[in-house]
Amino acid sequence: ESNILMIGDRKNELGGSLFYDIHNELGANVPTPDLDEAKNQIYAVTDCIDQNLFYACHDISDGGIAIALSEMTFENNIGLDVHIDGSISLEKILFSETGGFVVEVDNKNIQKVENILTDYKLNYNNIGKTKSAPEIKMNGVIDISLDDAKKLWSNGLRNKLK
Repeated sequence: ESNILMIGDRKNELGGSLFYDIHNELGANVPTPDLDEAKNQIYAVTDCIDQNLFYACHDISDGGIAIALSEMTFENNIGLDVHIDGSISLEKILFSETGGFVVEVDNKNIQKVENILTDYKLNYNNIGKTKSAPEIKMNGVIDISLDDAKKLWSNGLRNKLK
């Protein structure tokens, strides 16, 4: 098991998202990037990559953190169990397209990564762990096998979003 960190907060920025597109809505609050924060996120992530502190790294963009985390699991069939806290609704937490990153970090590197993120004054949270069981669990509401998720992602969802 390794740690999964979320870099950057989830915000009420679901407007223009894939989530709303599926529901034939537009929404009002589109992501408004904080350029200084985005710059610091990129510097911190680059520093960590240069020091080989991540097993994996994925940007949070189309589909929000739920899709970013799912895509991270597909390549090596590694499961995960995460819980993402927030004061906004669950669909906004999971699918808001506010920028940020999710990273997978070994226990032996977690302190170094946290120090780098803190040095760049970034908000981050340890949201869960990878699992050997091939399943995706998020916030107690998503519980799906990797096989099923990958089929939906590569077939159904792609066809729906075209």
